[in-house]
Amino acid sequence: MNNAIASIPWPYLETDSKGRVRITDSRIRISLLIQARQAHGWSSEELHFQYPTLSLAQIHSALSYYYTYQKEIDQEIMNEHQQVEQHQAELQALGAYLEAEALRVKLQARTKPS
Repeated sequence: MNNAIASIPWPYLETDSKGRVRITDSRIRISLLIQARQAHGWSSEELHFQYPTLSLAQIHSALSYYYTYQKEIDQEIMNEHQQVEQHQAELQALGAYLEAEALRVKLQARTKPS
């Protein structure tokens, strides 16, 4: 696998070895910021509060990139969700994955005194 990091013509952004865009000198991908923003309704300032290692300039650059390439980033997010669902299904088929409620019941059954 090629581990090279490519620079893109966008301030504060680069692509990782898989071609995903992230904040320069961090492991935070744009898709992660967008998912956090959509899930919680966070503003740029709240994203900065939640990710204090990022500057507002970095966050605004990431959001600018997202709005320019929204279709591609949304597709990346959808692909990530599909991969998670696929892994969950594989683990479930092996008997190694439990939904949160089923896991709670199983753990409670183990800890009940006989």
